[in-house]
Amino acid sequence: MMQRVAKMADEREMAERQTILVVDDDATLRRLLSRQIERLGFRTRGAGTLGETLKLLETDPPDLILLDQNLPDAKGTEHLPELTRGCPVMVLTAYGSVEQAVHAIKAGAADYLTKPISPRMLELAIERVFAAARLRNEVGLLRREMRSHVTTELVGSSPQMEKLRKRAQVLAETDTPVIITGEPGVGKRTLARFIHAAGPRAEASFAELQCARLDGSNLLDELFGAAEPGLLELSRGGTLFLSDIGRMPQVVQRRLAGALETGTFSRRGSAREIPAQVRVIAATDQNISDLLAHDVLVPELFYFLSAFTLEVPPLRERRGDIPQLAEHFLSRRRFALGEEKAFSQKTIDLLRQWDWPGNLRELRNVVERGVILSGSNKMILPRHVELGQQVNAGLSHGEHLNVADEPSLDQLRDRYLEYLLCRHKNNRREVARILGISERSLYRILSQHRAPPSHP
Repeated sequence: MMQRVAKMADEREMAERQTILVVDDDATLRRLLSRQIERLGFRTRGAGTLGETLKLLETDPPDLILLDQNLPDAKGTEHLPELTRGCPVMVLTAYGSVEQAVHAIKAGAADYLTKPISPRMLELAIERVFAAARLRNEVGLLRREMRSHVTTELVGSSPQMEKLRKRAQVLAETDTPVIITGEPGVGKRTLARFIHAAGPRAEASFAELQCARLDGSNLLDELFGAAEPGLLELSRGGTLFLSDIGRMPQVVQRRLAGALETGTFSRRGSAREIPAQVRVIAATDQNISDLLAHDVLVPELFYFLSAFTLEVPPLRERRGDIPQLAEHFLSRRRFALGEEKAFSQKTIDLLRQWDWPGNLRELRNVVERGVILSGSNKMILPRHVELGQQVNAGLSHGEHLNVADEPSLDQLRDRYLEYLLCRHKNNRREVARILGISERSLYRILSQHRAPPSHP
């Protein structure tokens, strides 16, 4: 009994701190709803139009909005995505239908009520919305607690990684844009996630846009939105990670630069300005100076994003981290299989000697292969990891051009470019001469397709 009383007291205390905004052009109904709500222990504010509502959201943000579906200056449901960013919204209507209710819920409404509303129904609806909000907060806190007990994926204790980790932790507490550079597979996405999770945006979304996988028009819609919200809108308050920024078409780069500069953007086909409240982290495996010199990266976007640049070192330059990384990947695989396995010392020595042209991505695959090929053996031996026997291993070292898997023309072109770059030690001038094209044309081809320069 005492626990029940204490719980009710806590809920009343919470209610006293919460404000509900009643939005209805019928002043009599607005006062009636406000009185009913105040009897439940909440504070209330009132508005008769969308314009008044938006002003109150700036000066006295509520914890919940009761929104009439039809207002004198707007249809309330059309602005639900904007209104629900700050707090839950319950839609009120005099003529309800299943179709209208579904539309309102899809647009972001927390509930849909038909007038007249009995005091008991109103009380239950408010309790339900606030209970859902408390549950979301509790889940967020649990996720944060779980992250604090989980080893970060930014694995490595070499001097290079310690320096990178410290720099990333400092940047995590800011909203400053960052460019992450490094060879393919070094963990640029992992570093971006580390920065996101270590800062105040950790509870918000982490969205990724892979710039190399979409053409200009699709990329614009994916980023800015059209009929549906784009990533800039969906990742509000969180982090937007732009992978392969050098492969983003220039028309998209210029529009993104404008949105980041002004802090607003609009969807395709709409004039409504939407705040761009997101932290941007970009990544590229290409040389930044070359991207600018060859007019691949638009200067205005580069100068906005390049306040800080972090370079992730390739695995061959931090060989001391290889045993720790291999154990990290193995522990994840062991957990999935429920098996205990370990590397032999000779296997660890072999892993440390390998050049790792594919970096962490290649190491993870090698560990996966070792777990599978070792079968029932508890020890993963050198023969199980098969270093140098991968399908494209010869290509990575410039020894031959593999066509055993009958690649498409695009794949064959990319492999041939990679083969020439490897064979001629990344000398683009010589490769361009062999192909009979200008060095500038070669660089544009490399920027548009995934044929990153190999590193001897």
